[in-house]
Amino acid sequence: MTAPVALLALLPLAARDAPSRPPVPFEQRGKWGYRDTRGAVVIPPRFDLAKPFSPEGLAAVVDNQGWAYIDTAGKLVIRPLVFDNGPDYFRENLARFTEAGKYGFFDRRGQIAIPPRFDFAAPFSEGLAAVCEGCEEVSDGEHRFLQGGAWGFIDRTGALVIPARFQEVRPFQKSRAKVKLNGQWQSIGKDGLPLAGK
Repeated sequence: MTAPVALLALLPLAARDAPSRPPVPFEQRGKWGYRDTRGAVVIPPRFDLAKPFSPEGLAAVVDNQGWAYIDTAGKLVIRPLVFDNGPDYFRENLARFTEAGKYGFFDRRGQIAIPPRFDFAAPFSEGLAAVCEGCEEVSDGEHRFLQGGAWGFIDRTGALVIPARFQEVRPFQKSRAKVKLNGQWQSIGKDGLPLAGK
């Protein structure tokens, strides 16, 4: 009879160690906050919009300064780059943010993975992201585009593995990227060297 008693004694411990569920968003008088699974308010309604928490414990919200990610205590973690009227998409588990006009990347926990030091950065594709040094964002009515500068590629550590020497670039697909050098388009491999064909 001692075995079942020992098993029962362990059950409360297992229940205590079970992962808790993240708070869920709710709306009240036009503002959004979060409640726990029992319905208790854990983050008072103060956001214009609130998305569900990710498994990593981040939630995208809109406050009076725009999009932000908060933790389960309601504390601001990071402000993402706004893209397509929302927070930048995670690509290969990294998303972009800007600080003092420079682009960097953060991970799904909101931790800075690559500090902001680029004049522009594209999303990651096949382990590499196109970055620009010396380019400027120009507005043409409703549209914005980049002008000038030189393009290269960084890896997931932020190291510039293909030097910034191209006029334009496209993301890597199937281990090749199209780049414009001296006015001519060509394809390069992940070593930065030209590939045969286009």
